[in-house]
Amino acid sequence: MMKFGLLGTVALWRGDGEIRLATKRSKAVMARLLLSPGRLVSLDSLVDGLYGESPAKSARNQVHRGVGELRKHRVAVVERDGSYLLDAGIDAVDAWRFRDLIERAGSAARPAFRAELLRAALKLWRGPALAGLDSEVFRSMAVEWEERRLGAVQDRIEADLAVGRHDELIPELRRLIEEHPLRERFHWQLMVACYRAGRAGESIAAYTRLREDLAEELGIDPSLEVRRLYEQILRQEPVMSAYGTGAHVQHGLSGYSSGAHGPVPRQIPRRPVRIAGRGAELRRIQAALENGSRAVAITGPAGSGKTTLALEAAHRAAEMFPDGSLYSAVPADAVPSMLRALGETRVPERPDERGGRLRTLLADRRILILLENVTSAAQVRPLLPAGETCALIATGRASMASLREAVRIPLGELPPDDAWALLAGGAGAHRLAAEPEAARRVSELCGGLPLALDIAAAKLAAKPHWRVATLAARLEDRDRILGELRHDDLDARPALDAGYQALPPDARALLRLIGYYGSAELSLLEASRLLEVTLEEAEELIEALIDARVVTVPGVGDGLGATYRCGNLVLAHARARALAEDPIAELDAAVIRALAAVLAPAGQYCS
Repeated sequence: MMKFGLLGTVALWRGDGEIRLATKRSKAVMARLLLSPGRLVSLDSLVDGLYGESPAKSARNQVHRGVGELRKHRVAVVERDGSYLLDAGIDAVDAWRFRDLIERAGSAARPAFRAELLRAALKLWRGPALAGLDSEVFRSMAVEWEERRLGAVQDRIEADLAVGRHDELIPELRRLIEEHPLRERFHWQLMVACYRAGRAGESIAAYTRLREDLAEELGIDPSLEVRRLYEQILRQEPVMSAYGTGAHVQHGLSGYSSGAHGPVPRQIPRRPVRIAGRGAELRRIQAALENGSRAVAITGPAGSGKTTLALEAAHRAAEMFPDGSLYSAVPADAVPSMLRALGETRVPERPDERGGRLRTLLADRRILILLENVTSAAQVRPLLPAGETCALIATGRASMASLREAVRIPLGELPPDDAWALLAGGAGAHRLAAEPEAARRVSELCGGLPLALDIAAAKLAAKPHWRVATLAARLEDRDRILGELRHDDLDARPALDAGYQALPPDARALLRLIGYYGSAELSLLEASRLLEVTLEEAEELIEALIDARVVTVPGVGDGLGATYRCGNLVLAHARARALAEDPIAELDAAVIRALAAVLAPAGQYCS
């Protein structure tokens, strides 16, 4: 019997032996088909699974080849009207079996049997879902499946609590809290387990830790659910046997009060300590919200201050939305988490039903939604309010140009005066005034990006014995700058990593070569020679980099005359990724090709 695995690395078995799929495309095609059980999947959806929003010209052919490779292994892939279906039974696919067991557990009357079903479901996991597949489609789906897994863990612990396994659950819950410190349901369960095990002091200590962590990390209090449990424990009352008489708190970003509609979520994280510049952008956002705009899209490269601007704007607009606020930094899970925040205990399985339920709940409320880390307009549309009483602020690197409903706020580098003010806020204006040229150079090397400038300011504040010129000299070294732009919990690298990982594989490869090449400006011809592709293919990849805001177009030219610019931090990060991922010999060969193209007559390289 043939079996398929999605809950871990994508895998295929026949009997007891694993079948090694030779290419990533065959794994991606198989996984995308399996994620739509019993349904035909269009060719375009399969292309999205392989390449995301920037498919190669050969994408459709690659899908056909992937299907062919699966059929060579006798995988039953059915084609109908240009769409495909993988014919398999529930027991043949670990993800389908997992979902079936979860559904059976949800209807099980006896807690012991429910726990047994959930344990069987969790044993199917071999690692992170869809491991090895990195397109946007699979990353989003992997997040959803991880949420299902954690939900099953929580439900299994709930069932174990119901049958009295309090003592044995305490070590497991402590480990889970270390892994997921802001997931309040685990804290709630630890408090119950400790209290029922006769360890009330540890239960109170668990609540105290949660309260302090939430205050420090997010500036909020524990949810109403957890506060009620804490009060019951203080009064030495019997506690609930199951989590929740209201919303299930999944991400620890919630503070609730009661209202006419049920829970009133207050999920927006704390207000920024300071914001330099962006006054015009703030005024535009405020005017848009006051004039009834349904959506605002804040876009910009990594480190440009999108989150800071969005949070400041949201806090300034709070009075306009008395029914609360919703927040998510994981677009793939935004609708389910927001439904739970609004008091829904059962989230519909189908995405269209989820979106419809959310719009129904928001129809007569005045709520502000903040959605971060958006990579495409498709992630925003299910959250767009249907009426005029709610509004949405979305942040992301992509332009979101197809969101016609949205007022777009593009961010770039800060103007010199604002960059100086941001540096001075941490380092001290007197130090910058004493070394104006060094201060200007630090700002230039930071690309005028608020995140990098914030880190530079914090570093200067922590090292009063440094001259500003000392930091400028350290930032000059492209192999060193990313390490220098790190202080305490501030680090430029994660934001750059996230932008890099969101790119299609071919675009990442080109960016690495540009970083190793090291030129802040390059032509289309140089880009094509670096990756050894045609001018047309290079232009497609450059456009993907432009869309992701890692490359800009400082001047307009035709054909080979077009010039593209890559910022200092992006170049440094791309160089680091190239040195980590690519053989030096291949990198050197790419540079030689590009230099030869610059030195040779341009017509020789036209293709």
